[in-house]
Amino acid sequence: MINYLFITLLCLNCIVVDGQKNDLKLTKPDLKGHWKLIDTKIVDEVPFLNLRTPDPMKMVSEDSPWDHYTKYDLVFENDSMYKVHYPIQAFETAPFFLDTGYLHVAMKNNFNTYPVRLLNDSLQFYTPVSTEPGYFKETYIRNNFNDSVLDVMKKYGVNYPELAGKWMLVREEDFDYGTHYELQFPHSIPDSIEFTREMMIDALEHEKILMMSTDGIKRDYSFSYREPYIYLIPGKWYKGEDPRIHFYKK
Repeated sequence: MINYLFITLLCLNCIVVDGQKNDLKLTKPDLKGHWKLIDTKIVDEVPFLNLRTPDPMKMVSEDSPWDHYTKYDLVFENDSMYKVHYPIQAFETAPFFLDTGYLHVAMKNNFNTYPVRLLNDSLQFYTPVSTEPGYFKETYIRNNFNDSVLDVMKKYGVNYPELAGKWMLVREEDFDYGTHYELQFPHSIPDSIEFTREMMIDALEHEKILMMSTDGIKRDYSFSYREPYIYLIPGKWYKGEDPRIHFYKK
């Protein structure tokens, strides 16, 4: 369904008269390559398209718009775009195409449309704010990410070797408007763990297993990365509920 919709819209985008083709060549930015995010702000208009935000009375939310915002760098290759947290993580690839002033990205069963403009050597990317009137105006500059690192990120999703180092246990944490987390785990575990680069290289191709001292005995835990934490799940030896053991990078 996505491919059919993408091909249909792409064909419609191509059906223009000769004079319009010349205009589009002048207005379509060449996005191919790597783009690093350098700034994000909330604005109330997209001036080059004369777009303004909706009536603020129609959108009410107690959340801050930044609670729902995630920073990404961008990579455009041929007709595909993907978001990355370079040099750690790459997310799924999405087909895209451009028309005058807009980037159309295929997501699941529909297209998301974003105002975009290439100004000198920077890319301005506008995303509607979901909790209140406005747009996130993201500014990107061209960059040269390491292709070998990108290949690892694209193949495995997470570039685990980049996560090698010392990680500190989160025993207590406050987040999301006063929500309090406290580790409830009936076993003694260390305040920090060390992931070697060799261990993380092995994790790319094999099970992600860490042997961690638990009550003075080495016990197995599976681990995974979800920004910005590494989460550990005890092996079959543990019969309780998931204690949400997680570590942050020192």
